[in-house]
Amino acid sequence: MLVEKVVSPPLDNNAYLLVDETSKQAAVVDPALAGTELRARAEKLGAKIVYVLNTHGHPDSTVDDGSLRSAVGAKVAIFEVDAPRLERNARESRWFLAAPPAPVKADILLKEGSDVKIGDTVARTLHTPGHTEGSACFYVEAAGILFTGDTLYAGSCGRTDVFGGSPAKMMFSLRRLKELPADTHVYPGHGPETTIGDETWISDLTYPVV
Repeated sequence: MLVEKVVSPPLDNNAYLLVDETSKQAAVVDPALAGTELRARAEKLGAKIVYVLNTHGHPDSTVDDGSLRSAVGAKVAIFEVDAPRLERNARESRWFLAAPPAPVKADILLKEGSDVKIGDTVARTLHTPGHTEGSACFYVEAAGILFTGDTLYAGSCGRTDVFGGSPAKMMFSLRRLKELPADTHVYPGHGPETTIGDETWISDLTYPVV
């Protein structure tokens, strides 16, 4: 299994390409505005992007969902609670986008425990609300890796003072992630990579988390 990262301006979103090296199937996690570069990397590796996996529905993370689906036929997946955001985003202007993204209706509505199979690689959905109601992480247990979106960063977490955010739910979600093996490698939505074991601050969380 191979993971490649593209940092997408203007908000420095981390967009990931996850490739199952045996089948050459691939998934994009949170494409942001990096769809073109992610496609180029997949083509260079001889891989086919079959899924776009969204950790949450904010437009900075999901703006290239539609372009990727149109270009390669990938299925767009998001946790069921955040799915309406994909269509709502198309009706709202954002300062960091030249124009609102095209409306997208999810092909796959994920639930807690939903498995997404990318060739022989299995990514399990963990519902981790707090940043949004339907925020989720994708855990590839066999490889010991976790894509956390805007739930967990190195040394901090995503904002909870936004629409759909909840300090209490963020605390619950972070403590849940802390129960994963300490050597689990974390690929966050912004900033550097980390491991669960390095995020010792989670054990000392106090309310509220913002």
